[in-house]
Amino acid sequence: MVAHLTMILLIYFLAAMAVHVMHQRHTSRPESRGFEQILLIPSNQAGRIEGIIRALYLELLYRGKSFTLTVVTEHQESETITIIEKMMQRQGLELSYLRTTPAELDHAVQTNNSYRLIDLRKSSDEKDYS
Repeated sequence: MVAHLTMILLIYFLAAMAVHVMHQRHTSRPESRGFEQILLIPSNQAGRIEGIIRALYLELLYRGKSFTLTVVTEHQESETITIIEKMMQRQGLELSYLRTTPAELDHAVQTNNSYRLIDLRKSSDEKDYS
């Protein structure tokens, strides 16, 4: 009889601990901040683009944000664009394209800060000799 009561107390204790842990996880998450518009300039990054998109998606998912991804590109048939399309389709997200010159884009960034710009035209490991 004592063994049965001890088991019941142990089960209640474990259930209370599980509820406590779930509550701690819920309160430690950052608050949802709504929606974010992302402009991505890929420029021949087929080897790295999948990791970049996954990291971006996980960061926004953790922060509770929904987002739209707009790819700024001159040619939509490149391998990098194909990879981005497949990843966005796999996640069930919509992808849009923007064709613009870099000068117009730089001017838009200076006047409008309503989106995040990820520019991969120059990677950090490339050296600028000019």
